[in-house]
Amino acid sequence: MLGRAQQPATTPAQQAPATSKQAPAAQQGQSMPEKAPEAPIQPVLSGPYPVMSKAALDRGRQLFEMFSHVQTGEMWSALSENLRTMSDKQAARAKKGASGKEAFAEVNKKLREAMGPETQMIEENIVPYLYAPDTIYSRLSMFGKVHLPVVTTIIFNQRGEIDDFPPPRPMQTIAEGRYAGYEDTAKLKLPFEGEWLVYHGGRNIFQNPYSVADDSRFAMDFVYLKDGKLFSGAGGVGGKAEDYYCFGQPILAPADGQVVRAISGYDDVAIGKPNGDAADGNMIIISHGNGESSMFNHLKQNSLKVKNDDKVKQGDVIAECGNSGMGGIPHVHYQFQRGAGAGLPAQFNDYIANGKLVVIGEPVRGQMVKNAPPGTDTSAAAGSSAPATPATGKPATTSGTASAKPPSK
Repeated sequence: MLGRAQQPATTPAQQAPATSKQAPAAQQGQSMPEKAPEAPIQPVLSGPYPVMSKAALDRGRQLFEMFSHVQTGEMWSALSENLRTMSDKQAARAKKGASGKEAFAEVNKKLREAMGPETQMIEENIVPYLYAPDTIYSRLSMFGKVHLPVVTTIIFNQRGEIDDFPPPRPMQTIAEGRYAGYEDTAKLKLPFEGEWLVYHGGRNIFQNPYSVADDSRFAMDFVYLKDGKLFSGAGGVGGKAEDYYCFGQPILAPADGQVVRAISGYDDVAIGKPNGDAADGNMIIISHGNGESSMFNHLKQNSLKVKNDDKVKQGDVIAECGNSGMGGIPHVHYQFQRGAGAGLPAQFNDYIANGKLVVIGEPVRGQMVKNAPPGTDTSAAAGSSAPATPATGKPATTSGTASAKPPSK
């Protein structure tokens, strides 16, 4: 569900449509849980830092270093015009005689003093912003005066200007859940053709906001990109679902099974504008036997190729990607689960993540993934499973989880 989950759930800048004052997404049943930056984003359609490019990743790191080294003058200069204007207005309302630049410098200095220096970079990734052609840089770090890993999130445009930089905050520690050690019986394949970005996936909140609750703990969101972008044009709340490259893409059965639920009549809605329909929108649940099932929701209206009780084979087209219910934007929301209840880890077989073959693994946020071609020799990669990231919130290496590898430009 991409309306409620654009960023890790405890990161500073969870998106939702601009100007909205929504309840936390997990309470809404919405799919991509984020809320918008406080300042309106003016779309920038080109620049030296294309969305999801290597240059954008480097720019994210550079902006973080400005913050880390308390280079507040440089950071102020890097803010977008809208964000500087908002800061000036906030300072004027405070009536303390300080300019927006001075107030910004004071807040950042105090924050860094309270946190201490960064002592370890645990993990980083980049993903595209849902509602504008921006890049989101997320970084999980240890700081000298903070006892938990800290999530820092920076949203910036293609000119490298910061559109949002909320205060970093410690990552919430979560329980691993009763199915943490579960091994799938079904031999799952990725449910799409071609290469897609894992927008949400993993076992900690940095990677996956769904990890906070048993019923959605291992859910995933996938999006299809072209030149690193989610959509054509400027994007924005209220835009057309058809502008998003995911819309209408075929969705495949991840394993053999039988359809136990199929709903197809809900409308596809405008971007970030739910219309009051059921949160899941159009959906399919496939039973794979052994108490395991796959659920897809927010499917395109009247695109279902199956009905209740139909039997499907792995790789069959079952529907098309849509934006029904509270999906936020078109995307593939997938959940492997115990019957119709608690979430299970989805362990996919024989796929390629960031260019490397994975025999069996759990995709995580920031990876570019696709099914390995039929007949791929997996013997040389035996043992190259992608282990789950610890859900404890304790420092961990990125081995086996792969941070973002943006498309080459």
